[in-house]
Amino acid sequence: MPPPPTHTPALLDIPLASSQRSALKPILSGFSSLTSSEREVARPSILARVFPIVFGDIAIAQGSSLYEEHRTQLWSPNCYLSPAVLLTPTTTSQVQQALSLIRLFSAKFSIRGGGHLQNPGCSSNDGGVVISFCKGEFTNLELLKDKKTVDIGVGLRWADVYERLDEYGLAVAGGREPRVGVAGLLLGGGLSYQCGEVGVGCMGVDEYEVILADSTVVHASKTDNPDLFWALKGGGSNFGIITKVTMTTLPNTIWSENRLYDASQNTAFASALMAYHELIESDPKSCLIYHTVNDRTFVTFTYSGPFEGDHPDIFKPFRDIPYEGHLVPPATRTVSNMAKGISDVLEGRKMLHEMRTTTTLPDLEVYHAAEKARLEAITALSDLDRADLTMVIQPMTSHSVKAAQDRGGNPFGLDAVNHQIFLILADYTNPAVGPRVQDAMRKIVDAVEEVAKKNGTYLPFKYTNYAAPDQDPLGSYGADNLARIKGIAAKYDPQGVFQVLQNGGWLVSRAGMEEDLGK
Repeated sequence: MPPPPTHTPALLDIPLASSQRSALKPILSGFSSLTSSEREVARPSILARVFPIVFGDIAIAQGSSLYEEHRTQLWSPNCYLSPAVLLTPTTTSQVQQALSLIRLFSAKFSIRGGGHLQNPGCSSNDGGVVISFCKGEFTNLELLKDKKTVDIGVGLRWADVYERLDEYGLAVAGGREPRVGVAGLLLGGGLSYQCGEVGVGCMGVDEYEVILADSTVVHASKTDNPDLFWALKGGGSNFGIITKVTMTTLPNTIWSENRLYDASQNTAFASALMAYHELIESDPKSCLIYHTVNDRTFVTFTYSGPFEGDHPDIFKPFRDIPYEGHLVPPATRTVSNMAKGISDVLEGRKMLHEMRTTTTLPDLEVYHAAEKARLEAITALSDLDRADLTMVIQPMTSHSVKAAQDRGGNPFGLDAVNHQIFLILADYTNPAVGPRVQDAMRKIVDAVEEVAKKNGTYLPFKYTNYAAPDQDPLGSYGADNLARIKGIAAKYDPQGVFQVLQNGGWLVSRAGMEEDLGK
């Protein structure tokens, strides 16, 4: 890990009124006279005084009337930490100023978009600064003149993006969960309804606007800072603060359906999945998302191209499996309407969330092992008041990897092969049972990986947006790609501000240290 940042920006670098400077001088003078250990103790209270002086009402300090409301906006309550101040900037220049102050005080900081990551410490912190993108220019969306690209503010959720693009008959390869934020999804890759054709969502980004550690703004694209452009496509928050993305637009019409099955059909569904894996190699326009939770299985089918008949032929392997009904009936609809349909059936109650992931080649024995382990885990947790285990299987065509390679590539290190991403998602209510829930999840993933390694179908790749805190997604990209990411991070952040002061996230300074690579 690099040493703590040593650069201390002068207060004169930050535009301030004379009254602000007068109020800040004694605070800064007092802070500079403290010893290192005294600064550690005093820093939260100093931040809670300084940021409101500089930023006014958009700096929400502990004790203010809006503090609890903003502190608890995260998806998972296990991520509710207690920062000294939550900043809700409206302009890029305010973020630049905030980063200068963060360096000045060597303060811990976190960046929050949608706040949907379930790992504690990634979107908040204790005693530091949270920069929360929920206002101003960060909620803007501007379709460019040729309508082939769109500028998207990082404070938007995907539901907002789809709804605003709907009037133009357009969409982008964004998130399928409508409440997820823009930047977080793309920095981890991004699974969309169009993955088979265009690759993961980040491959649809044409340009990033980035604030670097020294508070300068740069742009990253195929022609400007191309190494940074490559690293941002799955390399996480190691390089700067993303304030805007420009994405390629796509047609917004898809065919979609969500069916509800009794979980007793999961064995039949596993065989159908194997047939589907073969079919998608000749037709990458489909997307299938398999969720099985407790005694019910929910399957979303989508198809992004024209077809004849009631259902696309590619879903024929599932046609004769009995189902109980529809959560989203079969129809041609917009991506926005599909997102709304999914949102209507999502869990509304505030729950604690945990995730764990792995990746394999198609393997029927793996499916059966996963289902057996899932049922055993449900039994092991059956005495709890509420603990839902959801197993998600996401088939991925080789075309999704080839599409990424054709668009300049990303750090994932995946070969162009047909594969599947597994996710175990736990939703529970009692924080005290967290270790038991995590152990149950680990046993499911371990069972999958044991069979896959035995059969030669295991892939080391861990999808960042689904990874558990003790997994090592950046390390799973392979030694060469990890080394390249580390080099790019050091180039754009030579003092390691994002490695030392950033509170959480998948940091390169912590990557490659876990024995999680299947070796």
